[in-house]
Amino acid sequence: MSRLPCVRLAAEVRHQAILLARDPGLMIGYLVTGLLLITVTRPLYVVLDRLTAAPSALGTDQAAAGMAVMFSLFALKIGAANLLNERTWHTWDRLRTSPAGFGEILTGKALPIFIAILAQQAVLFGVTAAAFGLHPRAGWPALGACAAAWSACVLLLGTGASTLARSPAQLSAAGDVFALLTTVLGGAIVPVALLPGWLRQVAPASPGYWALDAYRSALTAGPAQLGRPLAMLAVFALAGAGIAAAINVRQRAAVSPGR
Repeated sequence: MSRLPCVRLAAEVRHQAILLARDPGLMIGYLVTGLLLITVTRPLYVVLDRLTAAPSALGTDQAAAGMAVMFSLFALKIGAANLLNERTWHTWDRLRTSPAGFGEILTGKALPIFIAILAQQAVLFGVTAAAFGLHPRAGWPALGACAAAWSACVLLLGTGASTLARSPAQLSAAGDVFALLTTVLGGAIVPVALLPGWLRQVAPASPGYWALDAYRSALTAGPAQLGRPLAMLAVFALAGAGIAAAINVRQRAAVSPGR
């Protein structure tokens, strides 16, 4: 009997992976667009690095990290949309009546999307390294840890968003606004030092700010600088998971008030 949860989890992971593989267009589009923007924005960041006295001399790290953050946020909508579809099609209710627990179901649905977002970032950084000589000073394992932490944070925030949205149109609009706002506040498009003063004040409230901080630490500093940004990403991830869990409890209570 102890193998049953593993069997159910494997079946859910396989099912979700098949759904992603059948419609890879968005992920491929985000990946190609990210690579193109890294190529065309790199000269701009060379100039910005000189203006802000940043530690990078080539602008490559800013371009790669910024696009990794931006397009993983857009990819967030894919995971959130999949969960919203389950609710729209009423298959989520059937899943919840199965022997599988809430955490088991979410893990099965989230794992393939997590791997897809992580792979997207791996390709972005890998191509940038091959084409423009990107080399993280803290080492590739440290950069990989940042990518894994940010991917997990994005995924859990998307899980929380999918429980709040009531329609695909609402999720799409809110997702685009959230992605762009988080990208801007994080400094992925324009360095935070060059943002208007009032935006600089609220920038730390954005998960993108800490993601960029983590990536910059891995690319231009060392592992000792990673503690704080990774801890803040964990806080945002827990917030997303908490929202999803709280709404799930409320929905179950509404369906079965007598329990």
